[in-house]
Amino acid sequence: MAYESKRWYEDPGAYGIMCNDCKHNHGDFTCDAFPEGIPSGIIHREEHDTPYPGDNGIRFEPKEE
Repeated sequence: MAYESKRWYEDPGAYGIMCNDCKHNHGDFTCDAFPEGIPSGIIHREEHDTPYPGDNGIRFEPKEE
């Protein structure tokens, strides 16, 4: 399968670091902040708690259990 832009799939194993614990996660490598795909720059950060280009003001928030 070919992809048009490099994003999360550069290292999909890193996806579980924080995104799986975020309430905005859609579970398919997209989220409310990045509906077209989570950028690798977010995936490789410890948390998305500061502004990131294109995040529309939506940042990491832990899931409520």
